[in-house]
Amino acid sequence: MKKKIQFTLIMKFSLLALMFFTLNNSVYAQAVTPKDGIIMHNKSQRPSIFVNIDPEPKPLKKAWKSFLKDNYDFKIKGIGFLSNKDLLYAEDLVIEKISPKRMNFYTKIVENEVGSEMTVFGSFGYDIYIDKNETPEEYKVMNQMLTEFLNSYLPDYYKNQVKDTEKKVKKLSKEVKGLNKDISKNNKKTKKLAKEIEELTKEAAEKEEELETATIKLKERKSKLERIKKKLNQ
Repeated sequence: MKKKIQFTLIMKFSLLALMFFTLNNSVYAQAVTPKDGIIMHNKSQRPSIFVNIDPEPKPLKKAWKSFLKDNYDFKIKGIGFLSNKDLLYAEDLVIEKISPKRMNFYTKIVENEVGSEMTVFGSFGYDIYIDKNETPEEYKVMNQMLTEFLNSYLPDYYKNQVKDTEKKVKKLSKEVKGLNKDISKNNKKTKKLAKEIEELTKEAAEKEEELETATIKLKERKSKLERIKKKLNQ
């Protein structure tokens, strides 16, 4: 009974998890919007665009690197073979979709209580950073880059989360069913053993009674034998 209750609870939890991930998958593009922010870089506060999202930093960095290579034709450094830095960078290059000028492009991705905080910012040279007010067009393009990435990456991320949850539900269901079968078998065995123990106990009691009767008879026959021996000797 206890295991069946646990099975019901597991199924309810799993269904809730599936509903949660499916809901996130359908509305997340609307829920997550890049925001204006500030980041410390080169010993000063710099304008940036940031977002807090569920994926963990390392897979997020890899996905962002692939997205930039496929859609903006440049390679960001800091993530790859034997490399997993918080600050990813591509320096002294032209990103045509942002600006015809040579620039530096940065992305900082760190773990937080949600999953990851992702911050994008850029500069023309050492101290001229892309700003919402001073360079609005470039700032707008960077915001669009991040938004495009989120809209393409997050739905697939949540689909995979749903698949993983479904697999876990399936595995847990099999395990619980197996446990219930084992419990049923053990209950049957226990009942059978209890019956056998009861029969053996009864049989042992009967044997003890027979033994006691036989012991009394033995004493009586020994006594009778002694009496016969005495008579024969006389």
